[in-house]
Amino acid sequence: MAKFVDFCSDREAQDIIEAYLERFPTMFEGFDPTKIGFVTTKKKGKAASGPALKLHKVGYPQNVWLSKVYIAESTDGVWKKLDQKRKNLSVFRIMCAIPQGGFDEQSKAYGKIKKPDIQMFTMEFAASGGVPNWEENPAAKDPMDQTMAQVVDAIPVVEAIPPSEGVASKSGSTAKK
Repeated sequence: MAKFVDFCSDREAQDIIEAYLERFPTMFEGFDPTKIGFVTTKKKGKAASGPALKLHKVGYPQNVWLSKVYIAESTDGVWKKLDQKRKNLSVFRIMCAIPQGGFDEQSKAYGKIKKPDIQMFTMEFAASGGVPNWEENPAAKDPMDQTMAQVVDAIPVVEAIPPSEGVASKSGSTAKK
């Protein structure tokens, strides 16, 4: 028997994903919303807490029968309390969690879920206007109110390996190898 039997299928998150794919066509290249199942769980009481939208991967053999690679589960009580901006940001977060090639059966990333870079994905950080705690902070921007160029320009550039030659630091001195 299922853990929660009170659930239904919902299109609201899928509609937001489709709007993002129209708005940001190259940012989410290869993204296939038809391979994501959307379900709303109607939890009550203490069980109705936590994230409004959660991404689950669907493993073999269930993915064969479902024709879905991922399931996006929204918690009814939490999801209904969100305004449209927070819903858009929640959907953007789960889209960032799916790696490039996540829908391609020939890819090593097929059916995988990325771990956030720090506490959130860099694209999510840029889309929220550089606000790391967008769930609580009303200063967060709505990704639907921005263009793709604005979001791409706001993605922080981090050098994983610094250059080996002398580099000027903030204090003006140079570091040598």
